[in-house]
Amino acid sequence: MSTDPIGEYAAIAGRIWAGAAAAGFRGSDPYDGLNSRLLAPLLGRSRLLRLVVIQGVKRSPLDVRPLLRVPPGLNPKGLALLLHGASVWHDADDGDGRRAWLADALLSTASLPDGRPAFGDRAVDPGLTARVGDGRLALPPRLGWGYDFPWQSRAFLQPAYFPTVVATSFVVDALAAVGDDAVLESAARFVETDLRRHEDADGLCFSYSPGDGTRVYNASLFGARILAQAAARGGPDASARREVARRAADWVVTRQRDDGSWVYGEAAHWGWIDNLHTGFNLETIDRLATLLGDDRWEEALRRGLDFYRRALFLEDGTPRYYTTSLYPLDPHSFAQGALTLLSLRRLQPDAVAFADRILSRGIEELWDERRGGFRFQKHRRHTQPAIHLRWSQAWMFRALCARLALHREGVSAP
Repeated sequence: MSTDPIGEYAAIAGRIWAGAAAAGFRGSDPYDGLNSRLLAPLLGRSRLLRLVVIQGVKRSPLDVRPLLRVPPGLNPKGLALLLHGASVWHDADDGDGRRAWLADALLSTASLPDGRPAFGDRAVDPGLTARVGDGRLALPPRLGWGYDFPWQSRAFLQPAYFPTVVATSFVVDALAAVGDDAVLESAARFVETDLRRHEDADGLCFSYSPGDGTRVYNASLFGARILAQAAARGGPDASARREVARRAADWVVTRQRDDGSWVYGEAAHWGWIDNLHTGFNLETIDRLATLLGDDRWEEALRRGLDFYRRALFLEDGTPRYYTTSLYPLDPHSFAQGALTLLSLRRLQPDAVAFADRILSRGIEELWDERRGGFRFQKHRRHTQPAIHLRWSQAWMFRALCARLALHREGVSAP
């Protein structure tokens, strides 16, 4: 660990912010292979071909995007992470309106529930947020956000910009962090009206998007979080929304295993336990407890955090990708690990110190000083050197900014 970790975090966060701004906040993503202009005429023909392309581009040890003519994208979730980080670490605002531009970009890329653009053609419209905020422009009743690329999973094809509850939750959080909660009601109605629900005696589970019926634990929790955030504002629907959010959290908590773990979701091919989504579950359940003023999940959080530390990290802070495998080392896992420990620091006295270990190990293993970015993944025998805006830069920026904000508040490692 550096002798001045806070200074190192600030220097790296500053380089990420400056680099992202210089690129117009556009960049690559591990899953953007289906944006290939070269392969576009072929991709509509075969689900298998789409899977091969998206996984091939993601896993290639060399960045083949220039060869396949995959353009740098403006990814709403990446924009949200950058805006959220900049909102808590005020040094990231250099006075030229970049944070305001990011808010306008997020609103400009919003979608209606069927995937159509909510405003124009999704070109960034400067001043859009201000026109909505002062009532000159009304929001559609239901809004969501997706990724700027189509994405093929085993279960479904997600078209570009088709709204998902995960991307929507991060955008809502980022806009709220800069004092703009105008979209919250439209996002809550999207969750209530357009996501599919599975209900049983344990509670309920929201689908990932309006176009699928999957039961993914972290995705459902993000839907619950949007409803709890909307309920916190009051209004005639507040009580009902709080109850739905509680039932959604209860449903996921009942799926927690005796050792404190969760698998990814309810499907035969989703039986793995990974670092990233375990962190999402813990952080979001904790956030729900705060928003709802409910401590019923405290024991589940303690067991889950104990498992997280024990089974998904080495003692030096290096995150294991799965319980069964250390590799690949991935910036997203480092970032979410630090965010989870910082968020749940009341439950473990050394949580801030351990978050510092995680961040320092991420810098040691993946930071490329010459290029000013975090490499995508380090495998046992090779490294994928691509620097992705959302997956690498925005996630680590968000985590570094969270730590810097706590330092500014006087919170230090013991």
